[in-house]
Amino acid sequence: MTASEVPLMLSVLAGGLAIGCGVIYRNGRVIVRKQRKEIAELSESLSSVNSQYEDAMRRLDELATIDPLTDLSNRRGLERILAAEIARAQRTGSSLVAMLLDCDDFYKINESLGHAVGDVVLKEMVLRITTTLRPSDCVARIGGDEFVILLTDTLMAEALLIAERVRLCVAESPIRNSNDNIYMTASLGVAPLPYEISSVEELLSLTRHALKSSKVSGKNRVSSDMPAEDGNGGRKDLDIVQELRQGDCFRCVKHAMYRLADEHKVGYELLSRGPAGAFEMPYDFFRVAIENNILTRVDLRCLKACIDAAGTLEPGSRFDVNLFPSTILDTPIDRLLALFPQDKNIGTFCVEISEQQFIGDPSYLKEHTTALKKAGILVGIDDVGFGRSSLESLILLEPDIVKVDIKYVAGIAVDSQKQRLLRRLVKVVQALGAELVAEGVESRDDLEVVRDMGVQYAQGYLWGYPN
Repeated sequence: MTASEVPLMLSVLAGGLAIGCGVIYRNGRVIVRKQRKEIAELSESLSSVNSQYEDAMRRLDELATIDPLTDLSNRRGLERILAAEIARAQRTGSSLVAMLLDCDDFYKINESLGHAVGDVVLKEMVLRITTTLRPSDCVARIGGDEFVILLTDTLMAEALLIAERVRLCVAESPIRNSNDNIYMTASLGVAPLPYEISSVEELLSLTRHALKSSKVSGKNRVSSDMPAEDGNGGRKDLDIVQELRQGDCFRCVKHAMYRLADEHKVGYELLSRGPAGAFEMPYDFFRVAIENNILTRVDLRCLKACIDAAGTLEPGSRFDVNLFPSTILDTPIDRLLALFPQDKNIGTFCVEISEQQFIGDPSYLKEHTTALKKAGILVGIDDVGFGRSSLESLILLEPDIVKVDIKYVAGIAVDSQKQRLLRRLVKVVQALGAELVAEGVESRDDLEVVRDMGVQYAQGYLWGYPN
């Protein structure tokens, strides 16, 4: 190549390089545009998937709270509505009334005409009920042919008129089937709801007695459970069930707990007492409550009385309160937690659950006890014995406090069998990292034995009676 040809060659190479760079540049722009388009499509697709997911979750939530036959709220849905309405009533000072409606002799329709016809009848009844009520009222199906009606901003006198209107609407004309005219009636029980109500089970306990009155009196009628009054506006001739249901008859007594190392008082077990007389002790009034399906209502009222009493005792103490397992399950956990004071300076609370009240595998309580612990409330197992179920309860529920049943402590100083059993339990509880409390210490000799075994705390008549 001659010297004159070099510039020409460089010019050709430069031109080719420029063309190549232009092609690369254009291709790069094409790739970037393509990538941006793909990203936009992916973003749009992701947004669509998120929207579908949210719709699916809303639908699942609806399915969990709606009765599929009637499209009314089911029991779970009613729990939510009840909590919201109670909170609103507390804010506004308005009144809230509940009605429990039960179809009369509905089983005869299912038996004679079949469940398909029964479903049609229920749908027609729901239509009649809902058209009678106001838009602000709520109807929920809580059983086969049982419904709860919540009346907002309603006085008791107004509620009774509404209940009578519902009763008449249900019974006013037969429901026509292809071959039959089906005559339906309903019995209703009406009761005002107090602000401190915490669960549907409490609502049912307040209305069931009135509904039972309607049934016993001949069905197809409305009854209320308002107490009779004497000439001075006071209560008159209330039976024990009505007193327990009202819930203002409970008081609290305290039984001190002591640290055995120095016999220093560290807290109290708060115990409930009922109306003076034959039903004052818990065993007696709780038996009545169980027989009349008002256990949850009574148990929560006792809890409230004990919590109120804690505010009058030494700040910073530990306060042990008792609850039935069924109450813990029946009460939404947020409503149960709301009963406890937010002021932590009052002291530490421990919810005691009696092992003797467990039904089968106690793991059904695990979710609830975990929630209590997260809220800073200790969990204790009371009346612990030495059987296989005791060990299962301790392992499954992982309590903070374990209380030994009094029958294994009283007289332990002279009973070698009790000593062997307690020594084994101490090892188990220590392995779980829980505190052990000996109930029923009645003598100095018993005190010395349980202290030597490593038991940290005790309570009993040695230091005094509940007062």
